[in-house]
Amino acid sequence: MNDINYINYDDLLDILKKINNPFSRETFLAKVKSNLGEGNFIWYDMGSGIATSSNNYKLNNNTCAKIRSDVAGAILIFNLSNDIQQVFKDKREYLLKKNTYFLGFSSDKFEVDLSFKKDTSYNTLTIGIKEELFLKLSNKLENLNEKMIEAKENSYSILEGGDIDHEQMETLLYLKGKGLNEFLITDLYLESKITSLVHYTIEKIIHNVNSKLNLDKNIIRSLKKAKEIILTQYASSLSIKEIAYKSAINECYLKKDFKIYYKMTVYEMLQKHRMKISKDLLKEDFSVKEVALKVGYKHTGNFSKLFSTYFGLTPSVYKKQFNK
Repeated sequence: MNDINYINYDDLLDILKKINNPFSRETFLAKVKSNLGEGNFIWYDMGSGIATSSNNYKLNNNTCAKIRSDVAGAILIFNLSNDIQQVFKDKREYLLKKNTYFLGFSSDKFEVDLSFKKDTSYNTLTIGIKEELFLKLSNKLENLNEKMIEAKENSYSILEGGDIDHEQMETLLYLKGKGLNEFLITDLYLESKITSLVHYTIEKIIHNVNSKLNLDKNIIRSLKKAKEIILTQYASSLSIKEIAYKSAINECYLKKDFKIYYKMTVYEMLQKHRMKISKDLLKEDFSVKEVALKVGYKHTGNFSKLFSTYFGLTPSVYKKQFNK
């Protein structure tokens, strides 16, 4: 794609300092290369099986950065800025929205492409937890072994996502406010804040998963029917009322329980699926207007705006690469 800079994530950075502290603690500071943008990257290994990284940067060009890892474990990612599109090895896409987090698992052959828009600020905090430690911390999580097996087979697995709440945000803003030099020394209070954030978030995830598992079977059946309607009738002008009627569920339950079960609203799933289908259609011999109509948008302008929000470029620009 002509207007996107493809790069390995490590090649974005210039190393500033790397310090080995007592008891296997390690700190790594870097900045974005001046010709690519501006910003900082911090890696802080607590030496206990938990490491955290924080980045705060803005890039000069639309960029797709590839991250690779050979360390298996669990990953908590908190996004404090603009939406970030992630594409995994199996081409599955995951949109990490502003002020949300998710829990993922990675194998020792993990790869993901992150998409960043030019002149846009990004700020995320990532906490990596070694597999053995995470299994001990999360022994109340059901179907965890299933997710671990999935990660080993596909190189990754996503278990849970959600909105960042007030308590999480308080800790994240504290960590965001730490100066670069403060990460160069062993800081037990900083480490306790990170550990508390991990513990609190895992407990929150356990509660959310259990809430999902405790839904009535009839409600779950209706929610699955609603999803089927979204995935097959996406080109129609679907309303909550219509989906609820066809799924044999009360509108209020549909809105509330759909988000609990699928971790997104009805309209978020509908929009996400429409965007996915539109990318495939744009590769074919259809105009942007025709694609917009085929995925349920009467107004091409609205479709183009949504597409740009999701993928960082207009559908016209995306289509041009297949018409050379």
